[in-house]
Order: sequence, then C-alpha cells, then structure tokens
Amino acid sequence: MSMIPSLPKLTSQEVIDKFWENRIGKNASKIAKPPSVLPKNVLTQMVGNNMPQGIVTGRPVTESYDRAVKECEIKVRQIIAECRRTNTKYCDPHFDLDDMEYCLTALSGKRDPSPPPMDHPITFEVTQRAVSAGEQISWGNVQPDQGPPEVPSSSGPACAKRVGAIFEDPKFHVKKDVHVKDLRQGAEGDCWFIASLGSLCVEERFSHLVERICPPQLRDEKVGVYGFVFHRDGEWVSEIIDDKLYLSAPDYDDCDDSRRGVWDSAHFRLDPEVSRKLYRKTFQTGSDALHFASCAHPQETWVPLLEKAFAKAHGDFEAIAGGWPGEGVEDLTGGITTEIVSADILDRDQLWTESFLNVNKEFLFGAGTRHYGSSSEDRAGGRQGIQDGHAYSVLRAVEYKGERLLMVKNPWGDTEWNGRWSDGSKEWTAEALKELDFTFGNEGIFWMPYESFLERFVEIWRARLFTEDWNVSQHWTTIQVPWSGDYNDTEFEFVLTEPTTTVIVLSQLDSRYFGGLTGQYDFNLAFRLHVAGQSDYIVRGYSSGERSAVAEVDLEPGTYRVLLQIEAFRRSWRPKIEDVVKENWLDRRDKLIRIGLSGHPDEEILGGFGAEPNPPPPPPAHDEDSDDEDGEGDDAPWNAPLVVSLRVFCHKTTATIKVIRNDAEEVTAETKLELDVDDPEKDATKVVAAGQPDEKTDDAVGTGKEVELTLQPKAA
Repeated sequence: MSMIPSLPKLTSQEVIDKFWENRIGKNASKIAKPPSVLPKNVLTQMVGNNMPQGIVTGRPVTESYDRAVKECEIKVRQIIAECRRTNTKYCDPHFDLDDMEYCLTALSGKRDPSPPPMDHPITFEVTQRAVSAGEQISWGNVQPDQGPPEVPSSSGPACAKRVGAIFEDPKFHVKKDVHVKDLRQGAEGDCWFIASLGSLCVEERFSHLVERICPPQLRDEKVGVYGFVFHRDGEWVSEIIDDKLYLSAPDYDDCDDSRRGVWDSAHFRLDPEVSRKLYRKTFQTGSDALHFASCAHPQETWVPLLEKAFAKAHGDFEAIAGGWPGEGVEDLTGGITTEIVSADILDRDQLWTESFLNVNKEFLFGAGTRHYGSSSEDRAGGRQGIQDGHAYSVLRAVEYKGERLLMVKNPWGDTEWNGRWSDGSKEWTAEALKELDFTFGNEGIFWMPYESFLERFVEIWRARLFTEDWNVSQHWTTIQVPWSGDYNDTEFEFVLTEPTTTVIVLSQLDSRYFGGLTGQYDFNLAFRLHVAGQSDYIVRGYSSGERSAVAEVDLEPGTYRVLLQIEAFRRSWRPKIEDVVKENWLDRRDKLIRIGLSGHPDEEILGGFGAEPNPPPPPPAHDEDSDDEDGEGDDAPWNAPLVVSLRVFCHKTTATIKVIRNDAEEVTAETKLELDVDDPEKDATKVVAAGQPDEKTDDAVGTGKEVELTLQPKAA
C-alpha cells in the first residue's frame, strides 16, 4: 500500500505573512480612487455648482460668501416672479415634506419595514487624556456608537403644513435683533446645531451673524420662499426651501389614537365644525405645534425654517442628528474651531484671559458634557442640572467682584445649572442683577463659576471668526490611508512671503452631506508642521470633531511642510457603498441622485486636475483559509482612500500650496516607525531632512493641474 506524502504545514510566521498579504497586500500605499456612485453620464449632465474648488490661492475669506448670496438671490427672484405670474405659493420639488421617507431618512443598505430612526448616531471618541480609554460621548440626544443603529420607539412628525396654516400672524423675525432666548430644540436630536446657532445670537462685534445666514433679500414670506447660505468644505453654498413645516399632531380626520377619542368625548356638545376648528387651534397652531425646532415666540418662524434648510442641505433630517457644536459654528460662520479638553488645560488663567474674555469679540464658544455611568436618578442632583451627553452655548464671560462667571445656554430651554450663581441663589443681589443685566427665568440661560464650568464640561470648542482682512488658500487631493496609521507618503507644502498669523486646517470631506454613502471607514486626522528641510516640528494639529485637525501659529516667510498622520478604522457592520446603490437605485432614485451628487464627482467632471499618480493596487491573492469568499466584512482587503484638503488662513497676506508625493519604496520601515505623533523625541521628517529622494510634485502650480481631484464618498 503506497503512502501519499503529506504536505508540510506552514509555520506560524508563514501563516501570519499570508494573512497580512491578503488583507493589506504588497501595494497598500498605492492610491485607489473612491468609487463614483452615479453613472458618469448622469454626473456630467447634473453636477451642480456647490462643489469645493480643488485649488484656491490667496482668496479673501468673504469672496465665496458674496458669490453664494448673489447666486441664491438670482434663484429666489426667479422663483418669486414665477409664483406671482402663476398665482401660486412656492412648492419645493426637491424637498417636499409630504414625502416623509425622502425628507426624514437617509439612504440605507437594507430595507427595514419598521419606522425609520430619528437620531443618526454620530459619536466622538474622547481622547485618553480626557476620560478613560475607549469611552465615547456624543451630542444630540443619541447613544454611543457601539454597533449598528437600532430603531427607536419614538414616533416622527404627523403631518406638514404651510406657515400660514400654522401661525395666525407669522413673522420671520418678531423683533429687529435675534436673541438666544428665541431658540428651542424640538424632537430632532440636533442640540449641537441649536447650541451652535445660540452662539451666534450675540450683541457685540459679530451682531449680524444670523442675518448673514439668512439675508433679507433671499426671502419672500408671502410667496413662501426662503434662501439660506451655509459653509461646506471650504466654500459657501446656498439652499432654498418653501414654507412647509412638520407638526407633531395629525389632522383631525387622520387622528386615530387616544387623543381623538378623548377630544370627541369632551367636545361632543359642540357643532362638529366648531370642534374641528378648536382641535386645530389647540394642537396645530403656533410654535408649540411644531415637531422640530421652534422659536419661543408663538408667531416667529426663523428658527424652524433655518433648521429645515440645514436639513435639506444635508439630504434629510436624519443627517443632522448628533454632532459637535464646534462643527456647527463652522457650518454657520465659515470660522475654524479648535477643541480644548478641559482636563488638559495647562494654565486656566491664561485660557480665561486670552480666550473666554474675548467671547463674541474674536471667538465663539460651545461646550459638551460626556455620558456618565450613574443612574438617571443621580444625574439631576449629582450634576446639578447639567445634562449628560449634551451641548451648550457660551454667551458671555465677565469678572465680577473677584468672581469669574460664564453665561451659558441649554438649547432645551428649560433645564439649568442649580449650583452657585444659578437663578435665585444666594450669590445674587439686586446690584449683581443690575450690573450683569440679568433676570431670572426658566429659559435655559444661566450663570455659573468658571471653575465649575471646567469641572462639568469635558470638551470646549473655540471658534475663530475671520474678518475681511483674512485670506485663504486651499488644496484638495486623494490619499490612501495605510492600515498601520503611519505618516502618509503624500505631504502638503506651502510658501509664505510675509510674516503672518496662520490657521492651518487639514480636513476631510464633510460626510454628513452624503449619509448612507460614506462606506465602512472612519478617519482620525492629525499633522505636523515643519520648516522644509528641518527635522524639528513647529506645531502639531489634532482632530477637532470628525472632519478636521487644526493648529494656529505665527510664522515667518519661508517654505513649510505639513506631514499627514491619518488613522482609518473599518466598521464592518456598516453597509458597503455598492450595496446601498443596489438597494436604492429603483425605489429611491431621486434620493440616490441627490446624495450621490453631494458625494462629489471625480476630477474628470470638475475639469481634470491631472492624472492619477499611482495606479490602484491589484487585488490580493485569494486566502484559501478564509471562510469569506466574497471578501466581505472583516476579511475584506484593506482599502481606505480618503479625500483631504489643506487650508491655510493668513492675516493680511496669502499662502501658495502644492502637494508633494514621496515614493513609498524610499520610505523605509525603520523610518516609518520613527514617525510617532505622540513622541516629540522622535522625528517626523527624517525623509524630508535626508534631501527628499525621488520626490514627486504635482506639475503646473497655479494652473489647476497640480493634483488629481477625486471628490467622492469614502470607499468601503
């Protein structure tokens, strides 16, 4: 009997090597474009103007805003003329609130017959410096992102009606100037956005910030058309809506729950028509009838209409649930936010003097609390009225008789701080009330000591607002993020010709605009700034929220390098982009086109910013030991392309930016290990200091051909 020789078993090292070859391959640093969601012929015909410009050099920060307002005004005038000619109110064909599936829910990879979620979980993993490792917090009435989102039991809006049917005497603004007391958060989990909006309602240097978002020339209340502008990916964009708003209560004839029975029993003696009108006045009239955000005044409309326009700009109401107040301020002002972790503040006196005392003068502030582990019964007392996982606005900062005090706003409008200097506390005297111009009231506005503020709020967002004497330069490109999280082979370089204060921002595309098409990867951004050719870094920029890393520094004339350190995290439970397209291309065609366009066309559509410098990596060899033949889930090869930009804001001068690509083969493993973002003793520019071997720069600086521009969602 012949014996068949057995094959030699692989060693442990060979098994490990094979595993890595099949997961990240031998060409992991090669750039693969994110997928184009829509057919190219559709993109060519339908691509809009509200897209980030690939290369901007030395543009005044006001230029993009002025252009967006002008373009929006032209569109609004055309709508007004058409409506008056046809004797009809404006009906927005692109965001009809009667189509609740379109306006309330994002694209998804799997159809679910149950009610759609009203709060899209978007969380922020607090750094280990602030809280214990792995703990997460979020702002927007949502829960930490620990897996696939579950459908909540709460119901959504019941119906939509026009402003004229909801309000007896509607006015966009009841008073000449807006006030933070106007704002009330509704059923939408967007406290981050309402808190950001509250930060804009100030009375000092920036007294017209809300008016800049909704200029009076962009609306006609009789026709029912309203134009707004928001900041997105380095550009100002416009959005136009009609005047329909969501209500919590259904129409009388559609009411089939207990309210109808109770109402009929209590009003059966009335004439049916009178009873019907009284029902509508009780449940469907005034600000209290609105399902989402509202104004405190029963006849004022600017807050719910602004929130609706913000939701439309992002695709639906689900897209704006959960977020960070700092990013909200950026969206509403075009400013840049720096995150401050309370536990990491080196000098609290310096922060108070240089930052908080300049609130509403140079900066706007927001703050957030984390989720605590104690029971809900302990929260009200233990946190003294400060809510868990919630966002607040900082309105004022004063020094009064040796006390450092902050005025804070809760967007819920009811729950307040109840410690020292709270409403009715012993610290308040008649003199203090007069000096601080304050009256008690349950409006969510309260004072608290600076030290107590730093103890209760784990995150603070300081947003710098730019005046007309600031200029901005911007450059977008596409990179491949390695599994290891090493410093990237792609770098940015910029040149200054004059000394200036600079704000340096490394950003990814705002994925909130293409919900459902974001793919399975999340990214964490950081960078180091160096003088070109020198090993010591000047400053490091860390992530502030989800989409950017920021550093502010005074620089001398010269050439500077920005080294990118970006980590990617794959969430295998999320739907892949191709699955979402397959699931929605027939039943939700209009939604897919709208969100697909927001996901950005590639460089060919935007005019061809150059060819792709590296071909996509070949597919890895098949792993015979893998049970996942389709490469799904955790066994899929690593592929994390990312669209990123560098923006450099300069005071009274400009910067010129270009992209530098180093051959990956020249970056040795030993050098890679030295690129440690958290160790100042390790140098992040060994490759730069060595003379930049085989370095490739994008050609034709200033001609629009420096770099490929692939503006699509992040790939699965």
